[in-house]
Amino acid sequence: AWIGADVIKVERPGVGDATRGQLRDIPDVDSLYFTMLNQNRYKQGEYPNGDLYKKWRLVNKTMIDSVDGKIIWTLSVKGQVLINGHLEPLDEMLAYWYPSHGAFLDMIKNPKRIENFEIRKELIEYAVIHRCDGNNPPKLHT
Repeated sequence: AWIGADVIKVERPGVGDATRGQLRDIPDVDSLYFTMLNQNRYKQGEYPNGDLYKKWRLVNKTMIDSVDGKIIWTLSVKGQVLINGHLEPLDEMLAYWYPSHGAFLDMIKNPKRIENFEIRKELIEYAVIHRCDGNNPPKLHT
C-alpha cells in the first residue's frame, strides 16, 4: 500500500485484525502504540534535497500529525544493507510512532493519502517497512 497500490483490508467480523489486540492492557481499547521502521531508496538526485523528497516529507508529516503520531528519528544510510542474501543500497531509515494500531489505520481517511501515494510512486525505488512493538523503542547501546 505504501508504494501506491490500492489495498482493501478485510477483517474478521466482530473480531478484527489480530494486531488490534496486541499490547492491550486496557479492555475494549485498541492496541497500544507501536513503531514502524521504514528503509527507503529514493530516485537518483531526490534525497535529501530534491523537491519531490521535500514535498513528500511535508505531506507525510501532515498525515502522521493528523493521528497524533510522531516521526521519532531519521537516519541517512551510507552503504548497503544485506537483504535476503544480496546487498540493497538504501538512502534513509525513518522511525514512526503511532499511539495505536487504530490511529495508524485512520490515516486512510486523511485527504492527503492519495497525494502521499502518488508522490511515493514517483520518489521511492525500493522500500522495506517493519512494524515493531512500540512498547520497546530502539535503544542505543554504547
